[in-house]
Amino acid sequence: MEQAIPAFGIRSETLPVKTRACAYAVVTNAEGLVAAVNESRGLHLPGGGIELSETPIEAIRREVLEEVGCRVILGQRIGQAMQYFVSDGQCLALYATFYAGEFGEKIAQTHEHELQWVRPEDLFHAHHAWAARKRLATQLEASHK
Repeated sequence: MEQAIPAFGIRSETLPVKTRACAYAVVTNAEGLVAAVNESRGLHLPGGGIELSETPIEAIRREVLEEVGCRVILGQRIGQAMQYFVSDGQCLALYATFYAGEFGEKIAQTHEHELQWVRPEDLFHAHHAWAARKRLATQLEASHK
């Protein structure tokens, strides 16, 4: 049975809705923190919008290289979630796919953001925090087997 996709935020009934497909890597460290980049609206998981010709995995690889200058090794798909929020007079609906990941080699000297390690609740979007908590819970569960 297919599970419903969790939705966060409130969809505006009065503003036009713009939907954007996105994909993100959830990279964790030994201290139970998640990798994040600081963008204009706050802390976000590495990743972003999926271009028309891309798969979610291809989008994550491209975005991580642009944002932090390194390769990313992706593992298990964590899940999908929707985030609604108002920006620039419209309601954005971010339909996101999340993958567990690890950072690989640094291959670009220049990149858009500095990497930060944060708690899931420090992330700007609730669907990012949801995916980060889900990944950390899976890791904790695996360590007790």
